[in-house]
Amino acid sequence: MVKFLDKAAKIEAANADYYAFASNYWWTLASQINLSTKPAEGGEPSIRDPKSGEEVGSISTNGDLDPSLRRKAVELTGEGFKRFPERLDIGLGLAHVQFNTGDAKGAVATMLRLLKSAATPSVEFKWTGGGELPRPVNEMLPESVQSYTAPLFNAQNDESDVLCKELLEATIATFPDHPFAYNLLAALADAKGEDDESYRLLKIAAEKAPDDTLILNNLADAHRARGKTSEAISVYEKILQLESSDDAAPAAKSALDAMKKETTE
Repeated sequence: MVKFLDKAAKIEAANADYYAFASNYWWTLASQINLSTKPAEGGEPSIRDPKSGEEVGSISTNGDLDPSLRRKAVELTGEGFKRFPERLDIGLGLAHVQFNTGDAKGAVATMLRLLKSAATPSVEFKWTGGGELPRPVNEMLPESVQSYTAPLFNAQNDESDVLCKELLEATIATFPDHPFAYNLLAALADAKGEDDESYRLLKIAAEKAPDDTLILNNLADAHRARGKTSEAISVYEKILQLESSDDAAPAAKSALDAMKKETTE
């Protein structure tokens, strides 16, 4: 396979699918599990004897043993995206390998570039084989953004917060009707003590997604924190009326019960 890819690199340089295929090969190879009898190092999972509990080996990946495998995937995907910026599959692939090799800043830069292209009327994204996207870009791209903004938010450090906010604001600029960007921006503002801004963003998010119970629960909590009892009760009751498989309904019921108890005491 390596000889085939090396040969193809010379004759398929103008073929976008070569970069997609080759980078995927190296990334998949790097991700393959490797079992070893050597002791675990650097946070690797260990293998232990079920009877004695003693360590008898470790679990790693080919990429852990040979970092050049991941670098090849990053380099090939980056070159493919440079040559074929209209290929959304390659652009998303580049952001994925960047983020998963610790280059969060590079991944965000790639996603920002994709968002900028999506806002340009003359750009028509293509998928594998140069075909049409499996779903509309205004669904695919914002949903892909979420896979980066959520972990960036959860990292809870200044650098990740800046990257998260930049990506969310760019998402809103390109896709102003996407509700979850507003919701997470509200969470960022709340974490920094910017209560008014968080409240404003939550109300926008609820307007964009009036039946999303998680967003509604956040808004109801914000109403309640501001002493807007009637508004909070109204939103909590709406959550209970909506069929949902998440945790919003139990949380809403608990909040309503607590509010009723407060008013009777």
